[in-house]
Amino acid sequence: MNKKILISIFILVIVIVIIVLFVKSASDETANETIGVNSEENKETALEVNEVINADNITEKTTDLEKEINTMNSEEIRINLIINNKYFTATLENNKTVQELIQNFPMTLNMSDLHSNEKYNYLDSSLTTNSTIPSMIYAGDIKLYGNNCLVVFYDDFKNSYSYTNLGKIDNVEEFVSELGSGSVNIRFELAN
Repeated sequence: MNKKILISIFILVIVIVIIVLFVKSASDETANETIGVNSEENKETALEVNEVINADNITEKTTDLEKEINTMNSEEIRINLIINNKYFTATLENNKTVQELIQNFPMTLNMSDLHSNEKYNYLDSSLTTNSTIPSMIYAGDIKLYGNNCLVVFYDDFKNSYSYTNLGKIDNVEEFVSELGSGSVNIRFELAN
């Protein structure tokens, strides 16, 4: 009895394998006919086309991922600057210097006046720099002088100094009118 069952199972397995191979062979032939693969040369061409299509898909997916990463990296950062309980918004670049700076937020700085065009404060720690020499400074510019001097400008002027750009105050006129002369306390915090 046991031998009969084993033989039946063995025959059943062989039949299933034959059916699977037959179905696979038939589907391969159908696929080859669909794309016009009749000779060995055409089969090689079809394989090359498949490789190119797959490579293009990988390149396209990689490009999409790079775009997404660049978009994330290029997103601007919104902050509030608070003077005398009045809120002003600013848009900062999303760069390494800004990322390091906002790690200190919220912070209130006593910012001294210099040349009647800027308020500045030397931070307790140094930040990464990527400085350039802009030919013009504009009211509302937020920059880093050296590696630890945070500067907020409130007047336009021609420039010959090197700064790392951080961002710009959005509502410049109202901000400038609130600064006054001399030192001023400014609170910096991330906007909600």
